[in-house]
Amino acid sequence: MNKEIKIPWYKKGDIDAGLGTFFDSFSKIIIAVPILTGVLNMSKQLVFGKVVAATGFTVFIFSLFNTLFARNLGKKTQNKDITALFGGISGTTLFVWLNAVMLPTYFASRDSTFAWSVAVGVSLIYSVLQLILSLVFSSVFKFIPREALMGATVGGALTWMILSPMGEAFTTPWVIIPTLFILFTFYFGEIKPKFGSPALIAIGIGTIIAWISGAMHVDNLRESFANLNFYLPSFQFGILTNEALQIALNYLPLILAYLLAELTADMQAFAQAEESKEIYPARTALVGLSLSNLIGSLLGSPFLLNYYWGHPAWKKAEAGSSYPLFSGTAHLVLCLTGLVAVVTSLIPVSASLVMLVYIGIVSGAGAFATGRKRYYGAMMLGVAIPLFELVNNKIFSVMNVMVNFSENSSDLIIEQTADGLMSTSDGSSAIIVSKLAEAGYAEGFITLAQGAMTIAILYASILYLLIDHNWLKTSAFFLVATIFSFFGLIHAKELTINANPALSLTYLGLAIIFLIIWLISKRKKRKKLNMKKQV
Repeated sequence: MNKEIKIPWYKKGDIDAGLGTFFDSFSKIIIAVPILTGVLNMSKQLVFGKVVAATGFTVFIFSLFNTLFARNLGKKTQNKDITALFGGISGTTLFVWLNAVMLPTYFASRDSTFAWSVAVGVSLIYSVLQLILSLVFSSVFKFIPREALMGATVGGALTWMILSPMGEAFTTPWVIIPTLFILFTFYFGEIKPKFGSPALIAIGIGTIIAWISGAMHVDNLRESFANLNFYLPSFQFGILTNEALQIALNYLPLILAYLLAELTADMQAFAQAEESKEIYPARTALVGLSLSNLIGSLLGSPFLLNYYWGHPAWKKAEAGSSYPLFSGTAHLVLCLTGLVAVVTSLIPVSASLVMLVYIGIVSGAGAFATGRKRYYGAMMLGVAIPLFELVNNKIFSVMNVMVNFSENSSDLIIEQTADGLMSTSDGSSAIIVSKLAEAGYAEGFITLAQGAMTIAILYASILYLLIDHNWLKTSAFFLVATIFSFFGLIHAKELTINANPALSLTYLGLAIIFLIIWLISKRKKRKKLNMKKQV
């Protein structure tokens, strides 16, 4: 019988690893706060007292789980030098939830609290489905080609982690341009600074430029100290109204697509740990992640967590089991005291957004590096489709602004109809969608934007299967597309029965055609086999 080993609570690499993972996660809060307060016009009491406090507490819970998980596995495997898995706020879902859920809801309702409640509902649904998928993930991944998921993931990264943040950050181009390329010089030029981390140096320089140029204001910093307080998270069952949950359910295609994409990234994080011969049970790790997200959602945090890549680097740095807890504790202190307000008043959004851009580029490059060239076409199809969602959201956000502005202006003739479409205020049947089509914005953009991530996975999977001449599975995926379009999971603005009959019939017809092709190919193979036997 093996003697129980003692796993140290502190190793010399824990500080560096703790700081690295802290800034990786906490930078997302720095990015989110100005958008919540400045664009969504949420009150600072709501942002710091509810959203940020709940998010920080959730990160702490998840970090505590990862530390205890590592220590328990270390004892079982007699590995006293075990390095914990680590994670934090998901940059992908954070930016998608902000841009694809909260902003459109706010522009349509002009109610920031309602936009928050819908985003919390989306995260709650995601967390419940994530918990279920944690138990059956191995079965799901048997059917979806890896390159198809990777292509959709890259598309999401390109859309929400590169294009959208860069567009936001270029409001002060003199800040983001030097910050971005200084960061690129360190990381892609493989230059190691003698002190500090590349991210800290780049963001620090960007911050100095912002303050010197007048992009940041002392008054805002002074006002931020008024938010210092002790904020205790509490369950927010009251905001999960039937209306909020109903609208949240309409985002089910987005939820499912990013759930699969994030699960793919999580599995990669576990695979990296295996490179160090530390095999973490994936199901236990995913259940811990799911429960952390579920708790966070119920506390009012719309921002989800996931596992991060980089285990071999922290293993090499001699980090142990406790560095996630150091990072989580820092989140807890800053988020529960209102110090986040001070930090966000010191660091410009344009500078902090460069981390999202860098992560998006690295994620995309990594996906293509590990993907097989044979399936690059399928991956590119998966990359392209999520872009439609960004374009469509921006177009209709502008239209919603015009609708709201027209209420106070007799010069504008745009108004919103009962079904949410837009028409001319003279009562005519002319729909603005048709006017957009005349201007070159075809209705197909809208069709592809609805459930874009799910469409990306389906289309990339189908092309992957066509490359392999796998006619039966191709037919099966077209049948899935038939069901999804029938119930409004794709190509529809909401879940409903017979949401898009034309497309459902199109997909069904293709499912039948490829089933026939499979039967014919099977018959030909049987004939060839019989002929060989006769010879």
